[in-house]
Amino acid sequence: MEENKNLEAKTKDGLYCILLSLLLGFAFDRLFIDKELGISFFIFIGLCIIFFLWTVKVRSIEKSFGWFLLIPIALLSFSFTVHTNQVFNFFNFLAVPILMIASSILIVNPKLSWDKASFIGDMLRRAVAKMFDNIPKPFSILKASIKIRKTTEMKEGKKQILIGILISLPLLVILIVLLSSADMVFGYYFSNLTEVFNNIDTGELIPHTIIVLVVAFYLFGYVWSFKDEKKPIEKSLKSTAENWGSITVITVLIALNILYLIFTMIQFSYLYGGGKLALPAGFTYADYARRGFFELAAVTVINFVIVLSCLKYIKKDNTKTLKLANLLLTVLVIFTLNMLFSANFKLTLYEAAFGYTFLRVSVHLFMLLLFILCLVIVAGIWYKNIPIMKSIIVITISMYTVINYLNIDGFIAEKNMEIYNQTGKVDVNYLTSLSFEAVPYLIELRDKGNDNIKSVINGNLKFRNEVLDREKSWTEFNFSKNKVRKLLKSS
Repeated sequence: MEENKNLEAKTKDGLYCILLSLLLGFAFDRLFIDKELGISFFIFIGLCIIFFLWTVKVRSIEKSFGWFLLIPIALLSFSFTVHTNQVFNFFNFLAVPILMIASSILIVNPKLSWDKASFIGDMLRRAVAKMFDNIPKPFSILKASIKIRKTTEMKEGKKQILIGILISLPLLVILIVLLSSADMVFGYYFSNLTEVFNNIDTGELIPHTIIVLVVAFYLFGYVWSFKDEKKPIEKSLKSTAENWGSITVITVLIALNILYLIFTMIQFSYLYGGGKLALPAGFTYADYARRGFFELAAVTVINFVIVLSCLKYIKKDNTKTLKLANLLLTVLVIFTLNMLFSANFKLTLYEAAFGYTFLRVSVHLFMLLLFILCLVIVAGIWYKNIPIMKSIIVITISMYTVINYLNIDGFIAEKNMEIYNQTGKVDVNYLTSLSFEAVPYLIELRDKGNDNIKSVINGNLKFRNEVLDREKSWTEFNFSKNKVRKLLKSS
């Protein structure tokens, strides 16, 4: 008897889950298909989070990184309402679902190690393999619900409801006929009720139905995988690869540090010297300054991997050699900081001459992130209780979220305007390719520029106005676009 009750309760939960999945599939179709992303993305993500929390019956908030991830998820999804940068929109469209998968797994299994590479495998299994395993579940749940209804005795109240429906049907038919005769308007609408079905375009209905079902099946399959889980997944994988000889590591680090010392000396003499010292034949200071910042950033990333690998895999059996290795790793990080400063300095010189672009500003921000992470790594080298990987993940996610709320395109347009005021040179075609955040500066540049600049900008503003006019749904609302809409009307 108890088993039947449990089966009935689970079937009931399954039916609710199916219904909510279908509603979310319908919401996805209404919010996104043939529409621009705006506040709709934030609304849909919020509905998905509520659906997940309700389905898995999260009754208490246990300390978990999964709950923290809901903050960047909310902010990144809301960024579609604030800015219109297509690069960030693309990455956020991918990042938000990935963070949601990580968050949902950690909310259900708060003790799961999320700073290990194995967690990526857990995410893939949950998002793909287990989801596909649950695709047949809706059919089995529907079948079980029908079976339960057949085997359950009909109570007296249900019998009376059925009798009432059977009596009301012929009565409704009679009343509708009488009311249609009594009121011409009522009769007109009722007689034309079938026209609603005649106006349905099956050519559009079928693809929309497919979209609704695909989204509904995926959401159901993913969320239901947590319902079938018996025990929390907890893995404590201990690395068996801690076999790097400390002497070998020290030798490699000494060689690298000598190379970087020579590099740093050259940097100080030629780059930081402001070009006062003679460069090798065939080089100009402008060429020297404009080349190499991407390469330096790449070397910095390589150094990151080297330091983290050494910290993880070096043998820790000898205290003296371990301290020497830590000292050499610290020196390597210091040289890495110099490379970051050098790359940033070169890029600044290049921007002063050739202007600002989204890629160049992004490199500045990436190097700032690496600078912060370098400080974390130095602290982690000497204080073993600092969780380096967890700190790197949290800082990276937090900084990426904050960057989404910086008006980068507006900053680019403003800085290029300053260069134009000083030199009279500007890449107006590039500026018009920026997002809607750059429009206020484009209007200012149009008023200052020559006929060619005015022509290019006026054409772009006309195109943007047409784009805005095509947006009719409230789901496409965006603060930046709304501001530009007002500006274009007043200018």
